[in-house]
Amino acid sequence: MDSNKKPTKIIVSSITDDNFCKCQYCGVVIANIISDKMVPSPEECYSNGNVPVPNFGWFCSQDCANKYETEYDIKFARTEEGKVDYYKTNPNN
Repeated sequence: MDSNKKPTKIIVSSITDDNFCKCQYCGVVIANIISDKMVPSPEECYSNGNVPVPNFGWFCSQDCANKYETEYDIKFARTEEGKVDYYKTNPNN
């Protein structure tokens, strides 16, 4: 490795057998996993203000997403309004 390069940060989320979708920061339960489906559905969770991050997991709130970024020194993509939101709907649709 070139001594002038910083190592890439890799965050790995653990997988548990408790059948819950939990916030990646605080651990609050966002949904139950029943027969490989989230209950409430991902759409309902998103509508309720939970924050999905593709190929990573869920946060229960923008506050937890912000705290995670600070604690682990990483940055998520954000909207023009400054929110972590990979699924913001286009207002012209």
